Amino acid sequence: MIVHAADAHLGLVRYSKIDAETGQNLRGQDFLAAFGELCEHVVETRPDLFLFSGDLFDRVNPTNYVRRAVQQRLFDISSAHIDTIIISGNHETPRSRGVSNPLILYRDIPHVRIVLSPWEGEAGGYHVRAVPFVPSPQGHLGMPPHRPGTVLMMHTAIQGARVGSERFMSFDEMLLSPVEIPPYEYVALGHIHKHQVLDSSPSTLAYPGALERYDFNEVGEEKGFIVYDGDIEHVPVTTRRMVSRVVVADGLRGYEITDAALDVLGGLDLSNAVVRLEIAGLLDDIERRTINFAAIRAAGSSAAFFTLVDRTLPDSPDTCAPEPLVSPVPELERYLRMTGHYQERVMGRGTAIIEGRADR
Repeated sequence: MIVHAADAHLGLVRYSKIDAETGQNLRGQDFLAAFGELCEHVVETRPDLFLFSGDLFDRVNPTNYVRRAVQQRLFDISSAHIDTIIISGNHETPRSRGVSNPLILYRDIPHVRIVLSPWEGEAGGYHVRAVPFVPSPQGHLGMPPHRPGTVLMMHTAIQGARVGSERFMSFDEMLLSPVEIPPYEYVALGHIHKHQVLDSSPSTLAYPGALERYDFNEVGEEKGFIVYDGDIEHVPVTTRRMVSRVVVADGLRGYEITDAALDVLGGLDLSNAVVRLEIAGLLDDIERRTINFAAIRAAGSSAAFFTLVDRTLPDSPDTCAPEPLVSPVPELERYLRMTGHYQERVMGRGTAIIEGRADR
């Protein structure tokens, strides 16, 4: 049996609300709690193998508080003699020389293998090939041996996967086609926050999804991890509620928008929830000034965190500030110098073309 998880994003600091008990960021504590629930399940059920497919941390420099919390959980798993493999994801992989991957702190824990470069071997009765995050993983995929119980771990985006809130893909990152993946029995994926199983016979390609909701784009998604024993079971973890509502301002007066927003908030259970209220649509600037934003924020103050977002646009194009005109000649020079192709001859030819066009 395998327990497979990914994308804990520990150390995330988002929404400036502090947990009164710990003095830490509230959402950061939520992510640690979800990871703790996962680890408790691993210790209680004692799987043959525990896989974590990248982005254990949200950044390369988590605080000592977060590092220590992870260390305690991994020691618990190690004490239960559970083979564990953790690969590096894109969030914790350093992009600058001289910066260490935070996962190296745990490489000496018994039964815990930290994979920062492609590795292949035996663990928990399975044959595992583990590939940490690289922009193009195609060159690191080997064929599995002819035996049951083969596993491929990757932190990558697969073509055809349904994304959730992903806004974190590198500009140089390539999508991996399912047909490029060798026929491992189970492919333990990370990187995409939405849980899903991709159809790629004879392999089972699975994303467990993130352990907590990364942002409001993941409202309504169930979060958790996978238990694999020939079949896939997605086990949910306890997460903080996230609620998002929109008040459409089209055709409304300022006081009507205020009343509508208060009605929406009054009909919600705000307790212990992260709540976003958006005001969107076309709105006269004078009417916008009459919206009682203070009253709306006060109505949402009982939430664990409340944010009010004004997405209204002026209902008349005349109220939009005109964009400044930019001469194409200096823009051409700036482009040539930026690309390293500036030459007087090229600049002169381009200027002549521009001025000739302008004279027509």
